[in-house]
Amino acid sequence: MTEADIADIIVVGAGPVGLLAALLSAQHGLHVLLLEQTELRDSRSRAVGVTPPSLEILEGLGLAGAFIDQGVAVRSAEAHGRRRRLGILDFSGLGGDFPFVLSIPQQRTSALLEQAVLVNPSIRFLRGHRVTGCCEAKERVTVSGKRGAAGDFRFEAQYVLACDGGRSAVRESLGIPFEGAPYRHTFLMGDYQDCTGWGEKALFFLTPRGSVESFPLPGGKRRFVLSTPHFIEAYTTGYLQAELLRRSGVDVAGVRQYWESGFGVQRFTAKWFCRGRVFLCGDAAHLMTPVGGQNMNTGFADAELAAWFSALLIAGRIPAHLAARVYDRARKKAAGAALRRAQMTMLAGASGGTLWSALRNLAALLLLKTPLRSALARFFSMQSIPCRNLRVSRKWFERKLRL
Repeated sequence: MTEADIADIIVVGAGPVGLLAALLSAQHGLHVLLLEQTELRDSRSRAVGVTPPSLEILEGLGLAGAFIDQGVAVRSAEAHGRRRRLGILDFSGLGGDFPFVLSIPQQRTSALLEQAVLVNPSIRFLRGHRVTGCCEAKERVTVSGKRGAAGDFRFEAQYVLACDGGRSAVRESLGIPFEGAPYRHTFLMGDYQDCTGWGEKALFFLTPRGSVESFPLPGGKRRFVLSTPHFIEAYTTGYLQAELLRRSGVDVAGVRQYWESGFGVQRFTAKWFCRGRVFLCGDAAHLMTPVGGQNMNTGFADAELAAWFSALLIAGRIPAHLAARVYDRARKKAAGAALRRAQMTMLAGASGGTLWSALRNLAALLLLKTPLRSALARFFSMQSIPCRNLRVSRKWFERKLRL
């Protein structure tokens, strides 16, 4: 038997979403082939927030405890203006098993998921396999590509979960348009040894010069994210250090810095999230500003639903056309809501100027001093995203699928 003969599902891409998709597919009793083009796991910190709906998905795999042990549970966030504290956002009233947002660097998220993948006998994980094409034939789907000096490869399975990023080769080979555009806004972020004394709180500074977001990280570290007037290359200026002091009063001169990165943001959405025997998940389906951690967590919910639908399809319990329609509509609705929230949060923080800052801070003050703050906590923790995970939406999907 070849590697393809024993695979029910091929998952393309071994970022956090792809690793989770493989684990969830295996949990449904499927044999999984997981393909990743890089030889080594990405060591960059990148996204840090894992929201309660994602922790519920991880709990179903028995992994939530390991994640919590290696992260920091952020139970409150403070918003500050130039001269005063505007209010506190308290996540403790969210209810459920996870009344917090977990701050954990993306490389730790990937490492924990990869460890689970490597010990799962139903998953075959192949690195150094760059997928370049995908097509359907005879009720199967084929992915093809290159594996360095070893030459070309070609694998078949019943379904493919494409988790191969914003430049998805699977999506492009299927001719699915990716519609959107970059934003003009840019940011600079850095991780430092925590010298603030703020403990496990997140803080937001909303000033006429622009915003500062700050999150605790495990190991006594803290991340700062600043809006910038234009793209600033990492490590090329003292902008991050100087603006942190101006906007938030935090002086990181002489403090150990672990990492710095300048980045732009964009919004793109695939025209179809499901095409034939292929489900798009994560960045392959949608890209949005990372502010608020919306994109990766939306991708986790994509992976959960795609794995469940694939298992139902392989078992012959639902028709393919219905699965495609329901997946496409549900995940587009969720991604659209997340995208709008991420955009709103980004624009609120990135826009500067004295008048705009005063109006924005007045609105924040009113929101955080009224009962609306509980809705705001659900907003930022993604508890109010439609179809946020199967724990809360399974019965709705069963009705839609006529199970």
